[in-house]
Amino acid sequence: MRPLSIALAALIGCGDVKEPSDSAGSVDSTDSTDSADSDGETDEGADSSTDESTGDDTSVNHPPELDLPESGSPREDRPFSIDFEVSDPDGDFTRVWVTGLPPGATWDEPSRTIRFGADFTQGGRSWTVQVSASDGELTTTGSILLEVQDAVTPPAPVVVSSEDFGAWTRLTLEQTTDAFLDSAERAGRTFRAVVTVPNHSHSVPVKVALHGYDGVADESGWEGEYRINPEDPENTYWWGYYNPAGHDVPPYTQRRVLHLLDWVLRTYPGADPERVYLSGASMGGAGAATLGLVHARHFAWVESTIGQMIPANHRPSRLEQLSGIWGTPAEGLPADGVRSVWDYQDLTWVIGGVDEARDQFVFTKHGKDDPTIHFGAVVHPSPLTGMSWYEAAQDERLGHYAVWDEGGHGSEDPLLGGEWWHAGWNPIYDDTAWLRRDRAFPAFSASSVDDDPGDGTGNGRVSWSDESGYAADVATPGDTGWTGDIAGAIGRSLRWDSGGVVDTFERFEIPLKVLDGEGGEPPAAGYPTTGDKLDGAPPVTVDVTLRRVQAFRCMSGERILWQLGDASGTIVAVLDGVTVPALPLTTDWQTLTLTRESFP
Repeated sequence: MRPLSIALAALIGCGDVKEPSDSAGSVDSTDSTDSADSDGETDEGADSSTDESTGDDTSVNHPPELDLPESGSPREDRPFSIDFEVSDPDGDFTRVWVTGLPPGATWDEPSRTIRFGADFTQGGRSWTVQVSASDGELTTTGSILLEVQDAVTPPAPVVVSSEDFGAWTRLTLEQTTDAFLDSAERAGRTFRAVVTVPNHSHSVPVKVALHGYDGVADESGWEGEYRINPEDPENTYWWGYYNPAGHDVPPYTQRRVLHLLDWVLRTYPGADPERVYLSGASMGGAGAATLGLVHARHFAWVESTIGQMIPANHRPSRLEQLSGIWGTPAEGLPADGVRSVWDYQDLTWVIGGVDEARDQFVFTKHGKDDPTIHFGAVVHPSPLTGMSWYEAAQDERLGHYAVWDEGGHGSEDPLLGGEWWHAGWNPIYDDTAWLRRDRAFPAFSASSVDDDPGDGTGNGRVSWSDESGYAADVATPGDTGWTGDIAGAIGRSLRWDSGGVVDTFERFEIPLKVLDGEGGEPPAAGYPTTGDKLDGAPPVTVDVTLRRVQAFRCMSGERILWQLGDASGTIVAVLDGVTVPALPLTTDWQTLTLTRESFP
């Protein structure tokens, strides 16, 4: 058994998956056998030869051998790694795969190392990680039990009132802070939160809703989901604030939100941890996007509207307010011991710098006539990375769906109206194209029907304002001062069939199509179609990147064969995964199939 070793964790979200069968045969690592009969004799008529130095039969293939530790004990908020030996008695090249990793853990096949940085909500939980080693004919399996030590134990939320509304119950809670949820000199304060609970035990999704600036917790409920509504009364933009003891800016507010989520998941068995999603607008939109990307392991989907994606690009009045909480951008107070709090929340950096972020799916909506969080929030470059949010999401091949129009700060487009871009698709509740934390999905980029948001400059209609950008009168159609299409989308009309996903060590399949459904023609020249009507003509070409893959993990440099209808080709996997470029999608379902050029 190899000893446990400690290494910095590279974090991506993963879930459990059923172990696929291997038609070539498999053996357990505790009882590995070769192909000889039980009496030690080989099949009659089979060719045989003997290694004279050892007496071994060299014509018989022997299964790989796994030397696995029985268990490991990661500790919350500390990097952990565990590695092990894999060998093959015949010297055959051996592939090793793992499934059932804890959310946030990664598998590095070349070094045969599992890395895991458990956060404070994962203590007291355990995962049985399945390990499979294959030489292409025989597979040896084993398992490792990972039990996370509970080292960070904030005070549990307390229910202070309860109201029964028949189908659901509203709970009002108080969160008392300690020196983990608050700075030491403020520990002991209480924060209000509202949680609504269905009055049944069926498994349903969990919605975490973050309010806007100066907002309060929403109190509405529905029997179709659990709803978690925390409060951020200090307007920390759902991050945290300056800690004098450490001269840093810890994410105290984020910790309180995650603590509430953990309490709900541990308290109510009907709260489905695989279908937790975030939603927020304005300050809540920025908070949802940041929390959902930095801690992507906990969330299946993020719905972020009218939010600033790059804090350093805020308008001057908001920069002043946040500087009083986080310190100024020039001071660069650290958020994580190293990186500035302003940089750590720069989402163009997060999706490239935080590995688990790239397994997230993010919906965004912004308005070109929004004078509060102007359109520069998504089209102006980051001072850190040089990329805008839209550019970074495409470049990093993030799962994303972006919409913009001439709406204001929450107000509808004067011509298109509200939610014009679809006919009701919600990836948590859709019957076909749905998202779960433990199911692979396709991240679309470079679609041939993507619209043009512009380059962040003005078109000459409106003079630049440091506060409102090029926003014009929200009630007047077509008067925006921003370049690019007046309204449009990135990633629109692209669908997949989650129920048709095949995700095994040897093969990956996912049905894809372009949606052309009910909707309207553009209301005027320069505008998009409405509803589910395709804005263009099929076929639509698009790059497809596999995200949240459970079993079909690939090594960097591995050659992968793909096929979609009559189209086929070979691609090379990179460290970040597998992307098939320029796939021609039609309005009919076609299954994208990927296999390994060589197995193992």
